[in-house]
Amino acid sequence: MKTKPKPKPKPKRIRISDITHAHPLAKKAYATDSYYAKLANSLLGDFYSTELDLEENTDSIFRYASINLACYMEDIVADSGQWRAFSDLCQQMFGFPVPIYHDSTEEYYPDEPSLMAVRFLIWHSATEMDDIWWTPGLPLLETMAHTAYQRLVNEFENAPVNEQLSQDIETMMDVADEDFYKMRIALTWFFSHCYLTRSETSENLLEKQIEGTDRISGDISLSFYQAINFSIFAYKVGPLALYPKDYLSALARVKGKSALLDTLEALKVFPTHAFKMKVSEDGKTIDLLSTNGKNITIKRDEITLKDKELNKFDGCVASFVSYHGEWRLNGAMSPFEGCVERWDELVKKDPEYKPEDYLVADADWFLKRTKGKQMLFFDGQDELYDFMVSEMDFRKEWKQELSGKFENGHRVIMFIDKESKNYLNLSSEFCECIKAPDNPFYDANIACKEAIEMLWNDNSIKTSAILFLLEKGYLPDILNDSFIIQDNPEKVKEQDVRFLLRYMRKERY
Repeated sequence: MKTKPKPKPKPKRIRISDITHAHPLAKKAYATDSYYAKLANSLLGDFYSTELDLEENTDSIFRYASINLACYMEDIVADSGQWRAFSDLCQQMFGFPVPIYHDSTEEYYPDEPSLMAVRFLIWHSATEMDDIWWTPGLPLLETMAHTAYQRLVNEFENAPVNEQLSQDIETMMDVADEDFYKMRIALTWFFSHCYLTRSETSENLLEKQIEGTDRISGDISLSFYQAINFSIFAYKVGPLALYPKDYLSALARVKGKSALLDTLEALKVFPTHAFKMKVSEDGKTIDLLSTNGKNITIKRDEITLKDKELNKFDGCVASFVSYHGEWRLNGAMSPFEGCVERWDELVKKDPEYKPEDYLVADADWFLKRTKGKQMLFFDGQDELYDFMVSEMDFRKEWKQELSGKFENGHRVIMFIDKESKNYLNLSSEFCECIKAPDNPFYDANIACKEAIEMLWNDNSIKTSAILFLLEKGYLPDILNDSFIIQDNPEKVKEQDVRFLLRYMRKERY
């Protein structure tokens, strides 16, 4: 007697809400929604018909790829500007309209289905829905891409134009240039909803902020308000590791919104600080002195406290954004009393505080002592320590600060970062992966296996160090890794690595 094969579970149907979630006015119904939800389900059926096995995440990858591709189709048919702006950014940053996937034989148009774009969106969907980095050139991803591309090409001529989507995006940008709160709504869309820039990483960052704020306020709605307003200005997001305002700028550029471009270019963010607060004599403005020594002035009506309550306080903790030349409160403000009496104490707690006799060792100070070298290599922490004592005036009694920082036997990389305030960077990994002329520890056997990990292991080596090494041509083993599509010239592969560095690190880029 033969055992009957178990019937395959039916895929979870894609709903209209999965499509509307990506719209600039989330949950707003459009006349075309049912068509694009149906298209997403057709794509989902196409993927299952291939009988590809993507292991435990097959269902989630198929489903997310179908939703993203339906949103892509809706976008390019209406030429709403989302893909066009993203593609323009890729062209500016890397020299290609689509990251990773380059085909000089394809006649590429940003407002028509592109096989390169479909390949990218499927790879992106697979990577988003799994806890591994998917190799871009995998045959099963190629099968998915060709299957989906054929569906989109067949549907393209008859797909309905969602004119309302384009109009809503236009309106979103127009009001963003007229109203600070509306601008934040536009930035929130890029952070959480736009099909090209939303990600699990953004969701996790927001959750982390909400948890931290909720512990203080105890009000979940206030915590969300505070967290999202912080996040949209603080974090780099999406495949290109850019701030939401950078994506909005790209969209404004392709839509010809020059005034909004100027507004976004002039934006300044004053991150959360403690301020000494004083209301002007005429009561129309409030002068704020930050613990880092910077002054700003805000309008009285920027603070919702009544005069009687406001006069009780002489300090506050808050964040501000300069919009159209005026400082606007970003999120909630926490006023407190006793600021004047505690001012010296608060100043000393500021992250930027430096005592009067504090020696600032900047990049030039370090480079003078390394004889101009930005990167040096040491055979363990003892050799590093001896160098720092002899060449950098490192006090002998500070040796304990290095003790235990690096595992025994691990070689150490020193990198002098010219672009950051954290000038001196030490790393105990990947020394063997750097093919620099003065690195005696380079090991091709180790490098060919481990160099690719440098792209995502930001805990060990800084982004600026990798960019320095790429510029110098000292990471050939990354370029030759099977993770990188090998049919391209060296310069093209280097640009792919630069993209992947952004994609993998996102807010840590």
